[in-house]
Amino acid sequence: MSALSNLLVNLWRLIGNARSRLLGRPPGFVWIEISGALPEFETPVGFFRRRINRGPGPVTLQALRERLGRISADGRVRGVAIRIKDVEAGWAALEEARGELLAFREGGGRVVAYLADPVDTRSYYLACAADEVLVAPLVTVGVTGVRTRVSFFKEALDRLGIGAEVVAVSPYKSAGEPFTRNDFSHEAREQAQRLLDGRYEDLVRAICESRGLTAAEARDAIDGAPYGPEEAVAARLVDGVCYEDELPGRLAGGGDKPRVAEWTGARKSLKTPYRRRVRRVGLVQVKGAITRGRSRRLPVPLPFLGGERAGSESVVAALRGAERNRRVGAVLLHVESPGGDALASDLIWREVGRISAKKPVVVLMGNVAASGGYYVSAPAAHVVARRSTVTGSVGVITIRPVADRLYERLGVNPVGLERGKRAGLMDLSRRPTEDELRVLERQIGHVYDEFKDRVSRGRNLPDLDAIAGGRVWSGAEALELGLVDGVGGFREAFRKACELGGVGEGSPTDVLLKMPVPRAGRPAPGDPVEVVEEILGGVRRECLEIPGRVWAIGPYGISDD
Repeated sequence: MSALSNLLVNLWRLIGNARSRLLGRPPGFVWIEISGALPEFETPVGFFRRRINRGPGPVTLQALRERLGRISADGRVRGVAIRIKDVEAGWAALEEARGELLAFREGGGRVVAYLADPVDTRSYYLACAADEVLVAPLVTVGVTGVRTRVSFFKEALDRLGIGAEVVAVSPYKSAGEPFTRNDFSHEAREQAQRLLDGRYEDLVRAICESRGLTAAEARDAIDGAPYGPEEAVAARLVDGVCYEDELPGRLAGGGDKPRVAEWTGARKSLKTPYRRRVRRVGLVQVKGAITRGRSRRLPVPLPFLGGERAGSESVVAALRGAERNRRVGAVLLHVESPGGDALASDLIWREVGRISAKKPVVVLMGNVAASGGYYVSAPAAHVVARRSTVTGSVGVITIRPVADRLYERLGVNPVGLERGKRAGLMDLSRRPTEDELRVLERQIGHVYDEFKDRVSRGRNLPDLDAIAGGRVWSGAEALELGLVDGVGGFREAFRKACELGGVGEGSPTDVLLKMPVPRAGRPAPGDPVEVVEEILGGVRRECLEIPGRVWAIGPYGISDD
């Protein structure tokens, strides 16, 4: 059946390629827009969201790879013009996009970055992968450097009469600090500054390599920003200033003006590569905070609650689907998660380890794969991180909320009748006793020991204490410490999965198989009312289960400004 399918697909592609050769003349350059968060892969959208968001979906790294691959394989297109706008991607995603553009240049294609919107540091970091950087008149080039910001809520919670007792395995395990402090602890500040230094050095290195500046000159250029267009040219940060309609003349280089076409139109005139008969690599994603139950997206902007959730039931179901599929020779596990529920992480860890004994599992880490995100990666056959990936954070915490002052302020006097010494262990109306705090410490101590044991066995690292305890590392640091096997991107992880799984050569488009999750393992898009009820029910359950849950979660959400 597979051979017949390949035959029919290739026959159709042969007809299409012949038609494009005879009737379609590809443009000289193709416009490709890069914007938004740059997720790794497309996320299926349910019925409800499809009705609300009817525009084109977000640009993904998968789409960027496929477009550049098509253009390069065709051989008739001179290059691409990259339109960069409203980039909100993490640094590891930007690193991946830069790598794809540089690979396209190495293959003989020309890359021109055109910036018609105000330029921030991330946009410029990406533009540095181009042969030439052009800006529109009146654009501000604001390559002002990098910074991180953490919001601390202790004072706000105090005003509400709410507090929290956070029990952590180490001062470096600082996920609970925003609820108990008004500033960084010494250990948390040390980690944040180290990661920020590495990010800044990557920016300086990119500017030096792209613009031919020394490190000192690049730092001076950053400190002198923002610039107007002509000032940016004088500072050697950009190559020229022009309007978009003047771009073909700029690309001509003294010859005939090339035609510059949008991707949607140009793709019809490009050759489509033929499919080869190969085994498949199953794609499974762990995306968002790890939780028990099914994967979902909760539209609640609260720590531990909101955003995308990687449900253990859904991830396990996808992994088992890859295990059962005879055409799948290896699994590519994409981890984009700061961690979450320790029990849910352990359930996923178990499946990754079990399946790795039958089919190799290769992990591709995204912007963050920390704590629970690293937990689930530990038993894989091979782990690939980007240089800028935030990973590690081997450790756990538990949070015991305290609302005694809120109850007093509201005039509420809860009275509990108990049988059992610790029946009121999680009673929010009073502060915990010393005995209860010791109980919580023993609880997380047991989970932490198991966490370290799983990492130690999976990574063959007998002594973890110096690098565990909640310490976070960049992907480059993690490679030196033995926490990952390689630094690279999708291509490296995909190639390794094909190698270990005995999968023949082929393009990711034909080889990569996204593993579907059975209906019982994910929320059905179905009726909008059912979707809303499930979302609200998920929020309620998550709120009720925060107290006492053991969290294998990264230090905190760090926002880029």
